Order: sequence, then structure tokens, then C-alpha cells
Amino acid sequence: MGIIREREWIKYLPDGFTIYFALKTLLSQIVSFSVVLMKDDQCIARYDTAHGFAHRDIMGRKSAAPIGKERYDKMTLKEVFRHADKDFSENYARYYEEYQRH
Repeated sequence: MGIIREREWIKYLPDGFTIYFALKTLLSQIVSFSVVLMKDDQCIARYDTAHGFAHRDIMGRKSAAPIGKERYDKMTLKEVFRHADKDFSENYARYYEEYQRH
């Protein structure tokens, strides 16, 4: 069995938004990940592999809990990971609006 490699990094977006990445790979294959959109130290939305499947949670400011969950069962973990980066990089303001409403 190989060694699990763990990496973490931050991507800075305009207007004080950041994306936090945590990635675990085994033999160059993704085994788990977390991609979290943040603003002012608050989680706005996240993609991760918690609960044994890849999904996206959209958070609510008032509830401080997920207000929506979308599974990505038809995509590979690599595809979901790349999609998460692209989605948050392009749509961070839309996610923040949704967060503020709930």
C-alpha cells in the first residue's frame, strides 16, 4: 500500500473571499478532499467528501448550518474537485448572496 499524501493551500479571490483546499491522494488518485469558500472567517459553501460521497453544501448565515446539499455521484472525485475550484472562483458573489439571505 502507498502513502497518503496530504496537501492544503489557499486561493485568494477578489473582495476578501478565499478558497481553502485540503486534498488527500494515494498513488496520485484523490481519496478525499474539501474545498471551502470563505469570507470574513465564515464558511459560505463547501464541496467535500464527508459522509462517503462528493457533495456541495451551501451554508446559511442565520442558520449557521447547510441550507442545501447537492450530490455529485456521476462525476469522479477529480472532476468534482476541479469543478469546485472553477465554480467558487467564478460564482463566489452568488454564493455569498445566498448565504446572506439564509
